[in-house]
Amino acid sequence: MIWKWLTVNVLTVLIILVWSQIQGYESNNVLLGKLLAQMAFILFLINLNMYFVFLMIRKSKIRQVKVKLAKISKRMMKYHIPIAMTATGLILFHAGIMINAYWGNLYNMKLTSGYLGFVLLAILLFSGLLRRRKATGKRRKFHYVMAFVFFAIVLIHIFL
Repeated sequence: MIWKWLTVNVLTVLIILVWSQIQGYESNNVLLGKLLAQMAFILFLINLNMYFVFLMIRKSKIRQVKVKLAKISKRMMKYHIPIAMTATGLILFHAGIMINAYWGNLYNMKLTSGYLGFVLLAILLFSGLLRRRKATGKRRKFHYVMAFVFFAIVLIHIFL
């Protein structure tokens, strides 16, 4: 199960890297913006995988697997917020570079999906803040639903 999960993650990153190369870039600034976004994507993917670790803990019937995954999740949770903040910083730089690069054409589908992704990112971060302050089932569910919605919009944004 873990190998399938890791394979999907690696394939997702590789497909995005290949797609980015196929699309090309108009300037070195745009290339830098794309690289920053790709790094942020990988960081967000790491954080999104927390959900799958917890899901595997809940679904596994083998105690050794549960214990091992619980130890992994305990280590991963220490880095969840720093990873999210680093990825957010990279996204802010990406957005700044891309808005500057496409200043004359700020209303195409690619940029519009980026604006939507940015709004969803703000909601996702706010839901994480609420969850950190007081962890309830509703806040947990809202945070992970927002993570998947954000991830879907990011994938749309990438492939537009």
